Amino acid sequence: MLNGTPIGFFSKEQSTVETATYGSEFVATQTYVKQIMDLQQTLRYLGVPIKGQSYMFGDNECVVNSSSRPEAKLHKGHVALLFHRVREAVACNMLSFIHIDGVLNPADILSKHRGHQQIWPLLRTLMFWSGDTADQEE
Repeated sequence: MLNGTPIGFFSKEQSTVETATYGSEFVATQTYVKQIMDLQQTLRYLGVPIKGQSYMFGDNECVVNSSSRPEAKLHKGHVALLFHRVREAVACNMLSFIHIDGVLNPADILSKHRGHQQIWPLLRTLMFWSGDTADQEE
């Protein structure tokens, strides 16, 4: 979301085959980090000041915790490369990677089969929010 507006939904076939969700979640996380970096650079080119950090939410607690801790150990080489890209963004305070429960993850609205009763509270908060985005705290 950019200034309260959804800017896109991204779905991509991953180029590597992973046997565990940990590796595939890191592949996806690295893709998101690249998108955030690209969007921030584009906004800077357009003269939009970037204040503060971006927030990225993940529902895999192991991935979130290991990318937030510099002493985390990794056993596969290609996952280590992905880890360092994400860890660099977190370490330089460009973004904050926060764990969110899978039931509350709005990214799963389009990828998980759930009923209207479960989806509507998530969708309502994204579509109908109050306040003026021009009002910013300095």
